[in-house]
Amino acid sequence: MSAVSEILGRLSGIALLRDRLAETSRHVDRSLAWLLDHEKLLVHLEATQARLLPGASAAARPRLQKKPDA
Repeated sequence: MSAVSEILGRLSGIALLRDRLAETSRHVDRSLAWLLDHEKLLVHLEATQARLLPGASAAARPRLQKKPDA
């Protein structure tokens, strides 16, 4: 294999890696946005619950349970 072919092969590998990293970054950004939206919803629901049950302490109010990973 010539030196030029070897260099071109390495460069194409680097380009593939860069594309995969960019795709992973987009997925992470999308997941983070989803997570933040759900966190805002939980805060809103907890605030609403606190307004509706003003006599109950935060410890006495039921908490939302996490779904087990399937």
